[in-house]
Amino acid sequence: MFKTGQQVVCIDDQFEPWVFDLYKSLPKKDQIYTVRALRAGRSNPKFTVNDDAEIKLADAQFDILILLKELHNPDDPHSSVKQELGFRSERFAPLLEQTEEEEEAELIGVGHGEKTWEPEPAWSK
Repeated sequence: MFKTGQQVVCIDDQFEPWVFDLYKSLPKKDQIYTVRALRAGRSNPKFTVNDDAEIKLADAQFDILILLKELHNPDDPHSSVKQELGFRSERFAPLLEQTEEEEEAELIGVGHGEKTWEPEPAWSK
């Protein structure tokens, strides 16, 4: 599970067409984001249209939703509780963090252009 402040990478940015009408900002695959909050919510909603052409939420699944520091969206218009629209946690994977040694080696280029030591031939002395 994720925690607030953790960096994650989007692994699924395929959304149903109705999502584009409700959300202002959507994550993009392979982009890195920071978890702003985690909360219970709904996903995979089923809608009905009544005789007055009003769209109503008929059913949805319980899910853990993620809010991202880099993206902000409007409140869920189909919820009686005022809460921002979030994203299913399955759309993200934890970002694998480098150890300090790996990060330092990358920054200073350890091993890059490095010459190996060879013993001096005995005949050259």
